[in-house]
Amino acid sequence: MKQFDLKESEVLVVNTGERFYCLEARCTHAGAPLAEGDLDGDILTCPWHYSQFRVSDGSVVRGPANNPLNIYDITVRDGQLFIELK
Repeated sequence: MKQFDLKESEVLVVNTGERFYCLEARCTHAGAPLAEGDLDGDILTCPWHYSQFRVSDGSVVRGPANNPLNIYDITVRDGQLFIELK
């Protein structure tokens, strides 16, 4: 996992081994930096209060977070990652 600052957004790029995903970089519960969290398959765990999110769609798997993460389109072309911010 790696965090990037793009324009006015902080995003997190995650490689599950099967594909890349791009999500907002901060937990929706208390703003923790998710780049410091743990990834197990497609489940990302927040380092502060252990909320869990599914990286494929940003949904909350376990609280205390109630709101999903924003997700962004990411593609790989010629070995480079391209992220579309919405």
